[in-house]
Amino acid sequence: MTIISGWATEIMKGQVNNSLYVEYLFVLVALGILFIATKNFFKAPYIYSIVSDPLKFPEDQNEKVIAFGWIQKLKNKLFSSRGKKTEWIQEIEKKKHELNQVKYFDMLTKLPNRVKLMKDFQERLSLHATRDADVEVAIFMLDIDRFRIINELHGRQAGDLVLIKITERLRTLLGQRAVIARESEDEIYILIEDVTEKQTISLARDIIDLFTKPFKVNGSTFYVTASVGISRYPETAQDMEALMQQAEIAMYKVKRTGKNNYHLFMTDDAAAIERKRRIEFGLKEALLHNELYLVYQPKVRMNDEKIIGVEALLRWDHPILGTVSPAEFIPIAEESGMINEIGYWVIYEAVRQAKEWQKEDMHLHIAVNVSAMQFEDTYFVTRIKNVLELYEVDAKNFIVEITESVMQDVEHANRVIKDLHHIGVNVAIDDFGTGYSSLSVLNNVFIDIVKIDKSFIDHVVSKENTASLVKTMIQMGKSLDFKIIAEGIENIEQSNFLKENACEYGQGYFFSKPVSPAEVTRLTKLKLQN
Repeated sequence: MTIISGWATEIMKGQVNNSLYVEYLFVLVALGILFIATKNFFKAPYIYSIVSDPLKFPEDQNEKVIAFGWIQKLKNKLFSSRGKKTEWIQEIEKKKHELNQVKYFDMLTKLPNRVKLMKDFQERLSLHATRDADVEVAIFMLDIDRFRIINELHGRQAGDLVLIKITERLRTLLGQRAVIARESEDEIYILIEDVTEKQTISLARDIIDLFTKPFKVNGSTFYVTASVGISRYPETAQDMEALMQQAEIAMYKVKRTGKNNYHLFMTDDAAAIERKRRIEFGLKEALLHNELYLVYQPKVRMNDEKIIGVEALLRWDHPILGTVSPAEFIPIAEESGMINEIGYWVIYEAVRQAKEWQKEDMHLHIAVNVSAMQFEDTYFVTRIKNVLELYEVDAKNFIVEITESVMQDVEHANRVIKDLHHIGVNVAIDDFGTGYSSLSVLNNVFIDIVKIDKSFIDHVVSKENTASLVKTMIQMGKSLDFKIIAEGIENIEQSNFLKENACEYGQGYFFSKPVSPAEVTRLTKLKLQN
């Protein structure tokens, strides 16, 4: 009773309120349990005293302060779980928001990303489906032309600021009805619903016009353009993945035809891209499956029409597509990085065939066409030398044909040509007259043979200007000590014109189309007999 009256006296004095008393008892019970479990850790006498005699109210003022301080701390721990729960929920929501931003938005521009764009597309379609309403959707893909040059010359920060300016202009033009999403460094997607095809084309023109005004960033002025590809739902595809792929195909078509324009995807584009992909993947298998082969077009001496050499020409019989023109698959081989492997196979096969003809006492000159990429290969000359030595073919009978485009870096070209001359190989310029600076090439590059392009030979009889030009080419070549070969001779009138103007060599369908090695053998022996 004395102990209880002590607490009662304190309460009556107003020194302890009833709620504190209840909390005090509750905390003491918790302390008692904790003390029993871990009594060796409680060394402070006042804690031991409180737990040992929980109904005894502290008498000393200092003990009161200490005891109630502990009680308050423990009470806060025990009674603040609801507040903690709220904090935890808020923290979880914050983390969820941050994850959502990373998953669905571009961190630089704060625009939606590809994942978010696809999600929004599906949600919009679902919404229209519930309303049983039709909807037309246009997907635009913008690729900022030569954007990487800005990053390389002015730094990534400048590039980022230009990109932000571009997205701001797009938002001003299109408003909130459009979903503008960033796909990669220089690619932006736009989704707009409820637009007709006519409105889509009008919007595409407006987007292109946005880039006519330069972008000013950090005191610098940037002139950029965009290539825009467009697809439409439901006309060209019914799912977002296909629509985005079609817009990309259309965009690349713009890239190939000069950039700074737009193109609306058509069904013919799909057929073209499918064929291109078949060719690209097929090239990887073509060498392994012996689908590539060479044919040879004879070169003749004009005065007696004797065969003095051949040009090796690559052919491909695709198992599904059939015969594929070199004009179609060579550019794809260059794009895909296959051209060097294919080019060296051509050299290897041509030299191997030259050896076969040597066995029959036919010492024909054999020429192969070389791409600009192959010409830049560090081991180009070494590989030719190794193949010639492998088959014991005289290098003077081997000719490398290059186009004028290879000559843009004259210093490098002359260095490679000098190395080819060092091993005995001759160099010819193919399609002469069609390049960027024909006279400059003849004057500055150490070539041996000039091949006048077929486009000139076609009109030597019908056009006086062309005839005069070809005469000048022949005379100029002779004065510079080049051998002259006329390409694409198709009739006797052209042949007679070239003979009259002292053109030394020629090739074309008038003499022979490209034929098999066996047919070259037959024609050569036939000419020798005559």
